[in-house]
Order: sequence, then C-alpha cells, then structure tokens
Amino acid sequence: MKIRLHADARPAGAGEVDDALARLDHGPGMYFGVDAGVAGLHPLQATLVESPALLLRVTSHALQVQAVTALGEALLAQPALAGWQAATSSRHIVASLRVLLQAFEPQAEVMLLGALRFNAHLLAAHHATTHTEPPEEIGVLFLPGAFWQRDAQGQWTHVRLTLAGADAAGHASAPPPSGQRLAARASALVNASQPPQDDHAPGGYAAMVARALTHLRAQPLVSLTLSQSYRRRSTASAAQAFARLRQANPAPVSFLLNDGAGGQLFGASPDLQLVVRQGQVQALPVCGTVARGPGPVGEAEAFRELVNEAVDAASLAICSDALRNDLAPLCEPGSLHLTHRRRQMSLATVVHTVDRLQGRLRDGVDAWDALVATAAPVMLTGTPRPQALAAIAQLEVSPRGWYGGLGVLVQADGSALVGTLLRAASLRDGVAEVRTGGDLVADSVPEREEQESRLKALSLWRALGLDAPVDSTSAPGPSARLPSAVRLDDSGDDPFPAAVRDLLRGLGLQITDTAQPCVLLGRQPPSLARTHTVALGDAALALLAQAGFEVDPITPEHGRLVHCRATAQAPWADPGLFVAGGYASRALRPGAAVPPGWTVWLEDAQASPRLLVHAGQRLACLLLRPESLLSDPRAVQALGYALAFCTPGPDAP
Repeated sequence: MKIRLHADARPAGAGEVDDALARLDHGPGMYFGVDAGVAGLHPLQATLVESPALLLRVTSHALQVQAVTALGEALLAQPALAGWQAATSSRHIVASLRVLLQAFEPQAEVMLLGALRFNAHLLAAHHATTHTEPPEEIGVLFLPGAFWQRDAQGQWTHVRLTLAGADAAGHASAPPPSGQRLAARASALVNASQPPQDDHAPGGYAAMVARALTHLRAQPLVSLTLSQSYRRRSTASAAQAFARLRQANPAPVSFLLNDGAGGQLFGASPDLQLVVRQGQVQALPVCGTVARGPGPVGEAEAFRELVNEAVDAASLAICSDALRNDLAPLCEPGSLHLTHRRRQMSLATVVHTVDRLQGRLRDGVDAWDALVATAAPVMLTGTPRPQALAAIAQLEVSPRGWYGGLGVLVQADGSALVGTLLRAASLRDGVAEVRTGGDLVADSVPEREEQESRLKALSLWRALGLDAPVDSTSAPGPSARLPSAVRLDDSGDDPFPAAVRDLLRGLGLQITDTAQPCVLLGRQPPSLARTHTVALGDAALALLAQAGFEVDPITPEHGRLVHCRATAQAPWADPGLFVAGGYASRALRPGAAVPPGWTVWLEDAQASPRLLVHAGQRLACLLLRPESLLSDPRAVQALGYALAFCTPGPDAP
C-alpha cells in the first residue's frame, strides 16, 4: 500500500518566509524559485524547504539517507519503504530515487527538492559495482515534512505534511553525525592560510579560449563551453546575500541551498532547463549575453546588438539541436518541436535570447529520465558531449563543483522543474567562489568571451557586498559646478524647447532673460556672434559653420541613436560608449580638420566630434540632444560640464 500524507495548507506571509530563508544560514534546506523570465514560457512559482524530514546525499557510489525529523523516521519505517534504504547500496541511484517517490500516493505535495553538481552526468552511467576509487560528491536532496510554496500570483502558502500515528510536528532531530557527512573536496587553489586565488589572471581566460578554438577547429566538436572560478574571502550571510540578489536580479532559476555539511550555495540563473507537466517535457535553452544598458533605450539597444550577433544565434541553435538529440529518444516520435525561437529575456544586468522545445514523453518515461539525459547540459559542456567533457577536463584548471549542476524539484505526481545552476556563489570555510563561462564556437572572439565571463560575476559580488553596487538606471549627474541660472535663446523653430526647459529646471537651474551662460536652440539661430554659449543640435552646427568648420546639409536624421564616448581631453573620466538622441539636418563633413582653438570632448563611434568647446570664447557645441528620452544620463552629464565650462567666472573648467 502506498504512503499517503495529509497536507494541511494555510496562507503564509512574506515575513515568515523571510524568517525561514534566514534560517537556511544555519540548517539544511533549499529555496528554488522561478522568480522571473519570459511571460508564457517560464512558470512563475517557488518552493522553500526548511528542516526536511529526510536528507539524501548522492555520491557517485551510493545514496545515503538520513531521517532529520520524527516524520522522517516514521516514513522510513513504513511498509512501503521496507527494505528500500538497505537496497540503495545495490540499486542504481536514480532507480532508488524513483522507487522512493513511487512509494507515495501521486501527490504534488510530496517531492524531492535539492541540487546536484556538474558531475551529475555520472548518474547516467552508474551501475552497482565494486568501486575502488574514492566516491565523488554529487549532491543533496530533501524530502520535506513542511514547506512554503508561492503561486504565479505571488501568494505564499505554508504546507504541513502529516502521517497518521506519527509526530506531526516533525521537530528536527540532532544533526547527522559527523562520520556520516562527506568532507567537502577542497579546491587545490584554495588554502585557508593564504589568500584565495582566481583560476586565471586577467587575460588568462582569453588565452584558454584561444587554445580551445584549436580543439573546435581540429576535432569533431561543434561547440564547447569553458568556465573559470573567481575566489574571495567572505564572511557574508548567504541568506542575506541571496535576499539582495533576488531583489536586484530576479531570474528564471533562483536558489539558496544549505547542504547540511558546511556548504552553502545561492544564485540567480537564466536557464530553466526542464519543465515536466502531465507527460509533456519542455526545455528552455539560453544562449547569448550582452550587458543591459540603462533604461528602456539601453535595454532595446542591448537586444538589437544581441539579436544581430550571428555567433550567439548559432550557439543557441546548436544548444537547441543538441537538446533535441538528448530528448528525442524519450519522446513520442514527431512530438518534439521548437515552439519559440530567440525570445528576448531581460534580467537586471544582462539580456539573453531563449528557445523553447516541447515534446510528449513516451509511456514508461518520466522526469528522472529527462533529468539524467540532460545532466551536464550541452549549454554548459558542448556538442558532442563526450568530446566536450574530455576537452573541459584538459583545459580547465579547477573542478566545476556546483557550476553547471542542477536545481531539482521532482514531485510524486510526476511533475518536475530542473534548473541549471549558473550565476551562483558557493560559500565554504570563509571563501566565496563564483564560477562563470560561456559557449564557444569556432569563430568566437577570446577577448569578448573573457569580458562576458567577468560581466556574469558582477551581480554575485555585489550581493556579497564585495563590490559597490552601481545603479545603471540613475543619472551620474553633472559633476562640475553648475551655474545657478541660464538664459534660453530659441529662434522659434526648434522642435523641443519645452523639453530642454524641463531638463534645465530638473538640474536645479533658473531660466532668466539676463543670465549667462546662454543655451542656444533652433535651426536658424538669430545671432551667433556671442560668448558663454552652449548650443544644441542644429544650432551647434550653425555656430560651427560660422567658426570655419565644414558643415554640409544632409537628409534629415531625426530620432536616431548616436553612440558616443568621452575623449582623453574631456574633463571627466571615460565610462565607455553611451547612447544619445540625435536630431539633425546638417552634419560636420567626415574627416574634416578641427580648426585651431577648438577641443573635442565627445566623439561618436566613427570618431566624428559630438561635443566641441572653445576656451577663448567659452563656447560649447553639443551635436546631440541631451533632453531626448533616448539619451543616456551621461549625455546630461556632458551638458553639465559644457554649462560649467561656459559660465563666466574663475571657477570655469
């Protein structure tokens, strides 16, 4: 007879969920949530297990089972599980997990929740044999006696499971004896008496990628994913760091794990690897990463760059085709197909593209089969997988550990969620480790791959308090001393005088008829023979033409994006390229010389001047529109420096 548990559910408040998350700093359990994603693709939900009834440690040799509560002890004593624990040493590990859940009635409330390391792919080849090599840790799974669950509307419920005749409270027993714990395998690069070291010095990862390209071009590899670890000292609370990460960077796979053996793991991954519901399996491969720019315009520009990137498109296609190859043997013939291609997904600091595959599982195939078939997923190894695993072992300098492993939720009713463990930080013995990488094809660019790898680590360091957070949506603001008032001079034919007025007032400036400097607008300004003037757009080009610059009429270009950067002569540090709104019916002649007396502070991506100043006359010509909604806050910063430059007085820069 199958085991049936009674599920007592009640609404739960966010406060008690936060308290339960905080307790994961001290005891075993896990949060696994789909906190963000693409509408219609990612099923928003979360499950939090604290003080589980059963704790199962998975190794390459065996499954070790520990009753943590009185409910766990009662479950192991049930007739349906008679002999199960003893048989785990001789039975295939995945078969043992399957048998455990099959001992229960098919209830969604009965589940195994936990995490498996990258080496979970060893489960596919495991057979009961006499092992001579030391066991490898693979992961930990929990069977809860009580848990919190969040639905798609964000409502939390607390569920308490009881078994007739057992202690329903399920208070925690003593922690597993130390002899039953698996000692954490220390990285060869981490020593408690020395500062933790990264896998590579700057440039080292790019060099490894360059070596990998030889493999991709000379061996039967279609793609290859490489990774590297960064390590720093940290005594941060994993629960608090995870709370900061979830708030700043909600993701399709958010997770916080206390493994009950001195290790913690938290992260926010873009890869929801598998969704199994009612006999259907879905896979959601993610590939391609570009830094998200500030605001809606920066986000749209990032998507434009990503969608137009042929290498990333090819990488995602390879991932989807390889996943089809993994899942096709498990699905009814002809049922596995691509339902979405390169859907855009925006997270806090980066943007990605996502495919979705969907198929119907054959009779006799379940979520465990799909999990094993996609362990060490192609997105994190390469294609073909065996050759990719061999290349990874040869090229990478440290074990992957949790990187590329699996967050696992498998329910007794056959449903499952499997998330890829990426963008994660592991904490052990006062050292935080963050591992990142990327998918390579034969024409990948090593320097770009290294930049992407470092970008992916930023949100984790910020969550741990090891890097100061940067609010990419807030304006840096003019750092120069602004005047208290300005004069606005518009010939009447400028299209946006009210927007300029609003911007200036937003900077705290008064607008009067006698103030200096003057902000000059208009296609045909009434007077150009002046000093202490900041001219915008067409007014700036008219002033430059009068000053001797070669200016040509052009087909009007309005509402266009201009990509700009500060030059070495600018009075502020160069933060890299930014976008600004452009409106123009004239343009500087390409390649024309800059007359004496003028200095270029901003230039566009083609090295054409976009902000020029004349120190003798205190003039500034800004060939873009900082008031545009398309403009990055750094365009406003440039305007601030121009206003300060053109302000009369000894403090002008």
